[in-house]
Amino acid sequence: MKTLIFTVLLLFLFIACDNNKKVSTSNEKKAEQKSIAELYPPIQLKDWEKTPVINGRLPTEEETKNGNSLLYYPNPGPDVKPYNMTLPKLAYYTDAKTKKQTLVVVIQIVQTAQDTMVAYRPLSGLNGASIFRDFRFLTEEEVKNVQLKTKQ
Repeated sequence: MKTLIFTVLLLFLFIACDNNKKVSTSNEKKAEQKSIAELYPPIQLKDWEKTPVINGRLPTEEETKNGNSLLYYPNPGPDVKPYNMTLPKLAYYTDAKTKKQTLVVVIQIVQTAQDTMVAYRPLSGLNGASIFRDFRFLTEEEVKNVQLKTKQ
């Protein structure tokens, strides 16, 4: 399971950073980091439902490169499929090590025979991925309450 998570995350990093296959200088590395930050900018809580996602299917490589998804499976087997949930969803992600909870927008869920992977975007920007059990999805009422608290 950890190997699968590592492989998927490594593949994403390779795709996101492999723009021209040359050795990067420190300035080029900064430019690459900026491009990832541009792909996944901060999200305004009032606009979280406008966060780009792919629903009902696995994303293409291009959709992963342009920031609409995070998890890419180049040759998915029959056991790799999108989780049956309409996205985006607002959820609390709990870091398994620190137990810190972060409010995130879930942009992708992929179910495999080994596990169910969730890709998310913190409101502060950038992205992340973890296993399904690390998330608590907010109810409609909780979403309204969170939005009201930020308006005050």
